[in-house]
Amino acid sequence: MNPTQEEFQGWFSRLTDFKQNRFHPLVWINGEPEIGENVYIGGLSEVNAKGARVVIGDHSDIASFVAINCADSHRKCIGLSDNVECRDITIEDHVFIGSHSVIKGGAHIGHHSVVAAGTIVDPCEAPPYSLIIGNPMVVKPGYYLPKLKEKSLIPHNLPTLGSEEQAAAIRVLQSNWVAQGSEVEAFENELCRFFNIPDGHAVAVSSGSAALYLALWALDGKKKRIGLPVYSCAALRNAVGMVDGTPVYLDCGEGSPNINIKDTDNTEIDILIAPSMFGIPVCVPETRNFKVIEDIAQSLGAMVSGERIGLQGEVGICSFYATKLITTGGQGGAVISKNKALIDKIRDYREFDCRDDSKLRFNFQMTDVQAAIGRVQLKRLPEFLKKREQLFQIYSTAGLELLKPSTPSHIPVRYRAVVRCSDPMALIKILCENGIRAIIPVEERELLEVSIQYPHSLALAHKTVSLPVYPSLQKEVVERIARIAKEYS
Repeated sequence: MNPTQEEFQGWFSRLTDFKQNRFHPLVWINGEPEIGENVYIGGLSEVNAKGARVVIGDHSDIASFVAINCADSHRKCIGLSDNVECRDITIEDHVFIGSHSVIKGGAHIGHHSVVAAGTIVDPCEAPPYSLIIGNPMVVKPGYYLPKLKEKSLIPHNLPTLGSEEQAAAIRVLQSNWVAQGSEVEAFENELCRFFNIPDGHAVAVSSGSAALYLALWALDGKKKRIGLPVYSCAALRNAVGMVDGTPVYLDCGEGSPNINIKDTDNTEIDILIAPSMFGIPVCVPETRNFKVIEDIAQSLGAMVSGERIGLQGEVGICSFYATKLITTGGQGGAVISKNKALIDKIRDYREFDCRDDSKLRFNFQMTDVQAAIGRVQLKRLPEFLKKREQLFQIYSTAGLELLKPSTPSHIPVRYRAVVRCSDPMALIKILCENGIRAIIPVEERELLEVSIQYPHSLALAHKTVSLPVYPSLQKEVVERIARIAKEYS
């Protein structure tokens, strides 16, 4: 005989004092507690509502070995009272109660709170979002509120992905060829057309960091003095270290996030990494005594004197990380150059497998799934840039002091909307309180070298905030952000 669970529970209830319930055969429920929807109660827990009102809100989670008991008989037991004292208990929605905890009569636990395992909750009013812990208990009001606010904030940045990207990825998956193949080659050639260079002058790789390393390697960066801005990301320093180059740090220009090219006149370097930060293009001099890697990770589509940047130096590198202007599904990068010999050298390094020689190579390949997504994103780039420009102009029209190019012939793309302000953390805090995530674009701790030798970089790290400006943001949201930022910046 194999009894059903319902039959077993019925027999168990008749043989014991455990009433049938919807939670577990070994949950003891006494009286008529008011228990909401989607509540879990673990085995060997008890809910005693005989003599008082006990309310357990929706979506609460009560572990095993928990006692929720409205009654206290200790005074009657020792002769100080003739009655068992019963007091109401209220547990609001979304409350977690850890194992071996006791909730006494008179306790009121606010929504989205946590009772730590082993805690004895005395009569109290614990506000929402609290952490209640220990014996004797300690209530930490609002402990979880900042964490929940952070989770629900309007993000500082988001990729713009939709049904076209999904269809492209599915098409590749259904083809049963997902590694590097025809999609990667097609993406490379579409990049070439975007930059108005012949097919075959671009190499797609696994990340922007890989692209930078390969560019340095192709330019024989080992043991060379490599100039790079202090005001940039760690990927630059890492790539220089990986190629065994010597970093030579340079400050940005006054009021600009970009490297001060004039500083290179008095600096002995062999190679310069020149990023166009936040979508603001940097101009590379035609006459120079060093080689240039133009880093357009944040500025795909920006222009100088009517030409798209990326080809002003010997090599240009792109990043297609999730938060960049376009993405190849989370990671990805590319190297571009007018010099086909350099591109062929990099392509040979990338093709690591099934070779007849013993040269050292490495797998920096992009997959066809990534490339298929990238092809859609590249096609949509004009749409993305137009929307970013519209949102940026809302900030500009509001009177915010934004970082912009100082030269009319430099046409930016709006990768970031970076505003100057006297107290960045105060602005970030007030935006957070209004449900908006903003950041310091490059914090002092992120500078590649922290020193008074780089005053312009330090000034930007201390006096700027980056506001959301990605294509899926609604106009009304940006207008609200602009009003708040103008008031507090």
